[in-house]
Amino acid sequence: MKETDITQNETEEARQPRGAGVKRVFAFVLLAVVVAVMLVVYFKGGSLTRRGFLQAWDAVTGRLSEAAFAFEPGFDSVFADLGGTIAAAGSAGVAVYGKTGDELARSGFSAQNPAIAASGGLAIAYDVGGKSVRIVNSAGEISVITLENRVVSCSVGHGGVFVICTDDSREYKGRARFYRLGSGVPELIYDWYSGEGYVLGAAVSYDGKRFAVTTLTARGGRIVLLDSDSTDAAGEYVSPEGAILEASFMRGGQLIARTASGITAIEPDGSGTVIYDLTGRTLDGYSHDGDSFLALHFTDSSGGMQGELVTIDLKGRGLGSIRTSRALVRLTASGDRVAALWSDGLDIYDKTLGQAASYPEASGAVCAFPRGGEAAVAMGSREGRAFVKRKD
Repeated sequence: MKETDITQNETEEARQPRGAGVKRVFAFVLLAVVVAVMLVVYFKGGSLTRRGFLQAWDAVTGRLSEAAFAFEPGFDSVFADLGGTIAAAGSAGVAVYGKTGDELARSGFSAQNPAIAASGGLAIAYDVGGKSVRIVNSAGEISVITLENRVVSCSVGHGGVFVICTDDSREYKGRARFYRLGSGVPELIYDWYSGEGYVLGAAVSYDGKRFAVTTLTARGGRIVLLDSDSTDAAGEYVSPEGAILEASFMRGGQLIARTASGITAIEPDGSGTVIYDLTGRTLDGYSHDGDSFLALHFTDSSGGMQGELVTIDLKGRGLGSIRTSRALVRLTASGDRVAALWSDGLDIYDKTLGQAASYPEASGAVCAFPRGGEAAVAMGSREGRAFVKRKD
């Protein structure tokens, strides 16, 4: 295992926005942390057994691994699919497991609110409110970044670029640090301080050249748009609907933001167009990780388990829609596939919601990742399983 420790000096030279020098208001900083904690709690998982994990990878590799295996990341585990390997973070640290269930790497740390962010074969494991993060790649190499301020959230883009958002102990209302993982060592490539608005999160475009920082201000939710080759903001978007729950760049470069009342496409200059109205609807599942489409699940206001699963393109046009009558556990999109994990099993759909496969054996799982075609990986509180629909 390769583990690199990098301590960040908070006194380093960095660009500071004009008009900062605002008094710190601790209530909003705490709110930022609480919002992040709520998101982590919503997506909590469990742990795996040795037997269950070996059976999982047997389904993918077609053979049973007899290698000794122990899964002990601690409680409240969260998972990330690194495109063939699995990263699992919990209260005792993070571990990476290969396709045969063998442990590739492990890094121990104590976490009260473990979280993990992943994309493009790279993951960041951290404790919301903690002061260090672990950067993990699919080969099992781990780098450690230690900070002086509390971590609010992390996000990973493609091409080895990632962002760490923290509170700030000085006159600013938060900080977003963007890194590139080159030759195994994280390099700080952009450093941004918020003078207006408490930093909640940030997103990185697929080419690693555009950034979007989400903040909470007196005016409501705000997104600051940045370019990697300029110290000046490229634009800003202020949500008329209130707090911005999340923002993400899609594969084609489009920036999509979600509020309680709608989904908005945001242009590079900060102008925004609502592409899908959520007013009056109860959204209990959402994924923006598909290629140029979004997946949503709504429950009916009348109560019960009746609902609707919907996919839309980036202009808000419907791609597919099916009525549902099962309790949704987790909705995840990847590539052109959607994994709908229900309380009684796992269904895999294409982006028009044509059903590709169904796995009732996944009942009881806490999260699932589509793997393309009919394949998927489901992670549970006691075991993990990989599913491949075999030919007769």
